[in-house]
Amino acid sequence: LRPLHLFFSSHPLRVQSLSLSLSAMGGPSLLLLLISILPLIIANRLNQRLFVPARAISFVDPTKHGFRVILHDSFIKTQLAATLIPMVYLSAIPLKRDTPPSVQMIYPDTIYDDKTISVTGLLDSSWYYVCVEWENVSRHNETVGSDCRIFKTLDRSGKKAETTVEEVGTIDTDINTVFYRLHTSAEFPLRITVSLKGGPSSPPSQVFFTNEPTELEGSIPNLRQFTNYGKLCVLEEPLVPAYSATGRVVTGLTIHKCYSQDITTKDYALSTFESEQAAYRTASSSSIYSLLLILLTSFSLLSR
Repeated sequence: LRPLHLFFSSHPLRVQSLSLSLSAMGGPSLLLLLISILPLIIANRLNQRLFVPARAISFVDPTKHGFRVILHDSFIKTQLAATLIPMVYLSAIPLKRDTPPSVQMIYPDTIYDDKTISVTGLLDSSWYYVCVEWENVSRHNETVGSDCRIFKTLDRSGKKAETTVEEVGTIDTDINTVFYRLHTSAEFPLRITVSLKGGPSSPPSQVFFTNEPTELEGSIPNLRQFTNYGKLCVLEEPLVPAYSATGRVVTGLTIHKCYSQDITTKDYALSTFESEQAAYRTASSSSIYSLLLILLTSFSLLSR
């Protein structure tokens, strides 16, 4: 009843009008009113559902048909204490169509010793959203949370993959442009953003969309000559809508990886010199070939 007392003490005019209304009611009616609103007051005071953005996943070890998930020590201590009556959900949601997800409900007493939870029965060489979710209850509120990542199961030979980009081809440059080629093995809708990182400026990125394995070729133009632009970085964003075990939307997960080092555009003077040298070598080779042809023809005529 303390919330009512605070409410009445801070609103004297409302108390006066309320007392007049209550005086007109009989004793049983007043008692029924108090009994009916008391649970609402307590629920509003105590039962708050809070989302905690904690990091639950410390490391994930993929297998051919599943994942072994190792949890953070701090997460176990703060969110899975036995006094909080916690519950953990582990889900593996496939990015490939027409593939069923895997959902497990885990009691924390099986986690405290080895700090590990596992999911099995998945397809080999396939990408999944792996989500660890939890619920717990304290005296004053209910806490929920979620931590999701992207991982791929091992292929049949046991090879591990951290990105859908299997190959980055020749990265070449001229005076003001960087050329590149890469191959992605994604079998799901994917947005790929290619950019240069680590240079004196951030040139506009290039964006590709794909939903099948493909080879992408592109170039980043309008750069300064003879300038180090750092690394070629690729950001992969799956465009597959999904829901976790507790009904939360899985979104915003990406894979980021950079390739090569010290990508430098060419110097104009040096490039011009090399072009002239190449033209000279071509002309010289042509002249020598013509001279040899004349000598061979003359020798053939003299032999007759």
